Amino acid sequence: MTTQPQFMLDKPAKPLIRLRLYNGRKINVWEGRVKVTSILGWADNPRIELEKKKYLSLVGGRPLTQDEIFDLMKNDPEVKLKELRDDILKNGLREPLTLSYTGKLLDGNRRFFAVKFALEGMPSTDVNRQDLETVEVHVLSEDATDADEQNVLVEENFSASLKIEWPAYVKAVKVVEAHESGLKPDEISQKFSWGKSKIKEALKIHEIIQEFIIFATTNIDQDDETGGGFGLSEQEAETIAAKNYQYFNEAQKSFFEPLKTDIDFKIQFFKWIKESKFSSFPEVRVAYKAWQHPEAKAALLQPDPAAAKSAKAILDYNARIVKSGDEAVGRIDTFVKFIKDMTTSDIKLIPENSRKNLQEALELVIKLSKAASE
Repeated sequence: MTTQPQFMLDKPAKPLIRLRLYNGRKINVWEGRVKVTSILGWADNPRIELEKKKYLSLVGGRPLTQDEIFDLMKNDPEVKLKELRDDILKNGLREPLTLSYTGKLLDGNRRFFAVKFALEGMPSTDVNRQDLETVEVHVLSEDATDADEQNVLVEENFSASLKIEWPAYVKAVKVVEAHESGLKPDEISQKFSWGKSKIKEALKIHEIIQEFIIFATTNIDQDDETGGGFGLSEQEAETIAAKNYQYFNEAQKSFFEPLKTDIDFKIQFFKWIKESKFSSFPEVRVAYKAWQHPEAKAALLQPDPAAAKSAKAILDYNARIVKSGDEAVGRIDTFVKFIKDMTTSDIKLIPENSRKNLQEALELVIKLSKAASE
């Protein structure tokens, strides 16, 4: 019969011993509460190894005190102790700490110091202090071996977490629903722990996505010069929107107003989304610039899956080169190669107005070339 660890509290409930599974091995574990002051932080925690080495180079090879470890945890930006402290103040400690039978911390070092950080800033008269002064723990029984402790370390610190965050689209829908229910930005921010700017962005993205879904669920109409919609079901349209949520986010950041005012561009952008034309955020970012640039636009309208990449390359090239005679030669050579690679089918895909502009430009080039030769 194993003996209850002396540092565990008998109130509000006596500790219970249970079998728990760690890294494939069943281990007897006491479950209950202990005072935070009874726990020692893990001085050899690999999480702060680099910062500890820096500090030891200044003070020598002596063991670090608990206060020194605490300071290292607070001041290391990678540890993000302040963020965890704020979460604990708001939601409490949601996962128990794991200790050895002698009280050595095996898992939860960051959570432990975050609780200390929270207590540090709370007045002794604060009624909420008592909620943090004792914490839930799992304590290995006295018959646990060094191998058992190692199994706990492996399970808690090496095994990948299977928790998967909600997709960005799902989170945004929850924010939109809160907004449509009448909640104010301050209330939505408090409810979901999102900043006001992020909430505003989510609402703008949703506005674009709603227009996409309306267009995508409109029937195909060959008599319409734009071809009508995509004839998709609402579920099919929403699935595409969810898959491309971050691309809609880039659109909101880069050309929200043009999507509201340039109907032809908006329809074409929706088609590009459906056709999976974009393969990166930068390609989306320059879509409206490409639409306004004849050469890049012609490239972007091609059925080639890499059309967006080609359009971006054209814009990047034009942004890099300096206007000079060499630039003219380079641009002409690039354009000539682009034209020579086109087929009759490719030309048919270019809008009539663009074909007319191209024809007029070529006639002008012939006229100027003749004049230059005379």
